[in-house]
Amino acid sequence: MTSPLIPRLTALLQAAGGTALSAQDARGWLDLAYEGAYGERYRSAAEAAQAGLLSPGGQEPENQLMLLRLLAGVHEMRGDSDAAAPFCAQRIDLLRRLGRFRQARVEEELGAMLLREPDRVEGEILSRVAEDLRAEDEPSGSASAELADVLSSLAVRRLQDEGPEATLPLVRETCEILEQLDHPEALAGARMFLAHALLLCGEPQESLSTAELVLAAPTNRAVRGAMAMLKATIHHHEDRNAQAIEAALTSVELYAAAQVRKGAASAAALLAGLTSEEDDGEASVLAWRIAVQQAELGEFSESRLLSLALGQQLLELEDHAEAEKVLDALSVRLAGTAEDRSTRARALMGLGHAVTQLKRPVEAMSHWNEAAELFLEVDESEEAARAHLAAGALAASLERLDLARSHYEQGLGLVERTEDMDPLVLLQALHSLGHLLTRAEDQTGIDHLDRALALATEHGTTWQRADITDSLARGWTALGEGSKAVAAGLEAADLFAEAGDEDAAGDSEVFAAKVLLEMGRADEAETIFRMSTDEREASPSLMADALEGQIQALMHQGKAEAAADLRRKLTRLKRRMRS
Repeated sequence: MTSPLIPRLTALLQAAGGTALSAQDARGWLDLAYEGAYGERYRSAAEAAQAGLLSPGGQEPENQLMLLRLLAGVHEMRGDSDAAAPFCAQRIDLLRRLGRFRQARVEEELGAMLLREPDRVEGEILSRVAEDLRAEDEPSGSASAELADVLSSLAVRRLQDEGPEATLPLVRETCEILEQLDHPEALAGARMFLAHALLLCGEPQESLSTAELVLAAPTNRAVRGAMAMLKATIHHHEDRNAQAIEAALTSVELYAAAQVRKGAASAAALLAGLTSEEDDGEASVLAWRIAVQQAELGEFSESRLLSLALGQQLLELEDHAEAEKVLDALSVRLAGTAEDRSTRARALMGLGHAVTQLKRPVEAMSHWNEAAELFLEVDESEEAARAHLAAGALAASLERLDLARSHYEQGLGLVERTEDMDPLVLLQALHSLGHLLTRAEDQTGIDHLDRALALATEHGTTWQRADITDSLARGWTALGEGSKAVAAGLEAADLFAEAGDEDAAGDSEVFAAKVLLEMGRADEAETIFRMSTDEREASPSLMADALEGQIQALMHQGKAEAAADLRRKLTRLKRRMRS
């Protein structure tokens, strides 16, 4: 069934550039200017603010004050204090004409500190100014817009220096002042800050209710997008995935419409992860595509990692042809640069898996070789080891055993030389090389398998112990140690059964029975062949394998009539398997 999210996601992809809006009055242009600033489109923000000054309502004092501040702030964010200065001066002049002399004085003294993130020295100045303003306001019991401005800037600095707990009282006080003064635009921004600070302080429910307050009041799409994203994050952490998905999608829609590219990309990435958790692969792929698209439109370097995530999602969905297109394009895009080699190596790893499934194994090994080299260049030894192990497994499947051994040995060498290596990677390296060496009748393979088994016992799962024990059984057989092989095969069967893999358990028992048959112990072999399927729900292929072995064992015992009965049963089974 098609996901209900698909139409909305498709519409987002098709409307990639966002919604180009015009405004009818100063307040409308102010919203567009805020959206531009929030999306780091500073030129667009400045143009919208200038248009606001010239539109109906642009000369109303409160509108004019907000537009002038935004113009000054935009230039300050761009690092152009000289361009910001005339707008600051106009605003201060207007404040004086309105009789707001203290506010004019504070803004003249503090200047750019109120327009950007202050440094530590400026933070100390702001703290002293806030104390002085509180002392001046205390007799009347009222609060002022200038105190709210100072507290807002101070809160930004304190968040950096002391963390969210120390910041929270300042932001609460700012919200209380702005609510008292009835400044809805500034209040929306302060509440947005408060919602994020509450979440960082581990107060998700109050954070959520604060976000709802923001969303219930008139504000621009960028702020609403941020609050929808916060809601999605909280719902996700509280395991409410359906609500999280809806909030994340709403956030993408709002951010994309407002051309807040970084926000849209982040929200789409969250949505991709959420839908993947719900096994909605089609929606997840579209969400990753939107994340990549938005990051590329914003010219953010994060687009590389998002493209990698898209490719990996396509691999999970076994859309290998499309995964190849995405990962190959990413690899080519990064090939000409010395930076981001780690991302390119990961793209090559995924590309190798894609072309393996597309029946081009030689290409896959080439990709994995290059990935291993890149990982070593950036000191990611564990990932380089994984690349060699993948190449080794593919070479072994192609019976290119010398090449497989070379890759396995390089992988194991990297693992053993790296501190803090994941023990399961070491386990994989030892198991792979040990199994290959025993196939070549090399006794040292047993030592590797024994080490792998010890690691699996300490760090792995029962199924991993079973798998390694099964490899030991086959290794002992190759080395001519039939009794050890039988014991290991039966132990592997017990472990597989304990892990809930009945087919693998039956396969290990059948292997042990075949070794017994080769050793001339037909009566024991016949018993195990029979038990391998009698005591479990066996697959047709396992049943056929066990019946063939049982027939051979009966013939060795001179029980031709019993063997004939089983042969008829085997014929019927094979007929069913063919049909």
